[in-house]
Amino acid sequence: MHTGLSGDVYFHLAAGRWMLAHHSVIRRDMFSYTVRGRPWIADEWGYEVALAWLVRALGPVSFWLVSAGSCSVALLLSAASWRRIGATGLWIAALACVATSGLLVGLAPRPQDPSYALFAGELLLLRCARRDRRWLLALPPLLLVWANIHGSFLLGLAVLLLEILWSCLATSHAVRQVAPALPTRAVVASTAGSALATFVNPHGPALLGYALHVASSGRIAALVEEWQPPDFHTPLLLLLVAGPVAWLLVTLGRSRAALHLGDVTLAVLLLLATLQAVRFLPYFVLAWCAAASRWSPRRPEGISSSRLSLPLAACLAAGLVIGGHIPPGAPLRGGAAVDMPVGPASFLLHRRGRVFTTYWWGDYLVDLGVPVFVDGRTDLYAGTGVLATYLAVADLTVDPDTVLARYRVRWVLWDEHSALSTFLAEDPRWRAVLRSGDAVVFEHLAR
Repeated sequence: MHTGLSGDVYFHLAAGRWMLAHHSVIRRDMFSYTVRGRPWIADEWGYEVALAWLVRALGPVSFWLVSAGSCSVALLLSAASWRRIGATGLWIAALACVATSGLLVGLAPRPQDPSYALFAGELLLLRCARRDRRWLLALPPLLLVWANIHGSFLLGLAVLLLEILWSCLATSHAVRQVAPALPTRAVVASTAGSALATFVNPHGPALLGYALHVASSGRIAALVEEWQPPDFHTPLLLLLVAGPVAWLLVTLGRSRAALHLGDVTLAVLLLLATLQAVRFLPYFVLAWCAAASRWSPRRPEGISSSRLSLPLAACLAAGLVIGGHIPPGAPLRGGAAVDMPVGPASFLLHRRGRVFTTYWWGDYLVDLGVPVFVDGRTDLYAGTGVLATYLAVADLTVDPDTVLARYRVRWVLWDEHSALSTFLAEDPRWRAVLRSGDAVVFEHLAR
C-alpha cells in the first residue's frame, strides 16, 4: 500500500483490456513498432483478462487484491496444510512469519502471485491425498487453471513427477519409513490427467514447449533481473536462504523428528533453483515450511488461544492497514530512475512520432497506447535482434543516431543521469524539451 505500480503490470493490463474489448486471445504483437505483428504466445492471458476485468469492475484496489490477496491465500492454504500434519499453533505462527517474508520478495500485481497460491494448494492437496486418494482428482483442474495463468505450471508438474518417484521407491521398507507415498497407479493417473489438462489453453500443447523454452533460455535469463541469482547483500534474502538451510541441517543432524524425505527433497531442489534465479525464492520458502511443519518443539506449548486472540489480531491488522498510503493503482513515484515518468509520458501521449525509451518505462507507455521500441515482454523480442540493438544504444556501444534514424525515432525518453542522455544533450541533432524528476525528453530536430 506504500508502493506504486511499475513494470510488467502495465503491459499485462493493456493486453487484458484488449482481450476483453475484442473477446479474443491476443496472438500477435500490437504494442511495439519494432516487431509489430510478430506472433506472440500470451501464456499469461488468463491472469491478464482477470486483472483487466477486476480493475474495470472493482477499480484500482484490484491491484492490491491480486497481489496481497493471492499471497494471503497462499499463506492460508499453507497453514491448513501444516495444521493437517499436526503442527501446533505457535509453530504454525513461526512458519507463517517465514512464509510471509518469502512471499514479500515476490509481492507485486503480477501472475507470479496467483501461482504461489496454486503451488500452496497443490502441496495441500497432495498432503490430503495421503489420507484420502480422492483428493488427487482436484489436481487436473488446478493445473488447468495454473497453465492459463503463469508458466510456473511446469513446477506443478515437476512436483507430481517427484511424487511418482517416491511412489515407485516406496516398495522398499526403508524408504516407506521416511517418505510415505501415494499408490503408484493413482499418482500416475493424476499426473497424466494434470499434464493433459495443461493442454486446455488457447495455444494447445505448444504452450508446454514455449514455457520450457522461456524457463531455459540463457538470453532471457541474462536480461531479466528476477532470473538472476539472489543478491546476498540484501539481508532479507540472505536470511531466507541461509536460515532454512541451517535449520534443516541441524534438524536432520540432531533432532529425532521424522521429516518427510519427499518434502525435504523438494525444498532442496527449489533451493538450487533459487540460487540460479531469485524468482524461485517464494516457492522455496513455502516448500521449506511444508517440510519443517512435521517438526515439533520438545516441550508442549504453554500458550493457547483465548477469546482475546481474534480481537487482538483484528486490532493488529487494522493498525497495519489504517494510516497513510498511496492511492491504489498510482504509478511508482519518487524521483528514482525506476519510477514511472508520469509527466513526460503524458507529454508524449499528445505528440506524433516514435518514442525510444527504457525497457522499464516501455510497459507504462504501452498501457497509455504509445508504441514502443521494447518493453517487458522479453520473450517476444528474444531472437529478433531488437534487444541487442536496444542494449547497444543504451550502453553507447554503437552510434545512437544511426540506430534511431533507422527506426525513425523522433522522441527519446530516458534517465537524465545516464550515458545516453549525456550524449544526446551534446548532440546538435537533439534538444531536451522536458525534464521531470530523473526523466528527460529529447526531440530530434529534423523529424
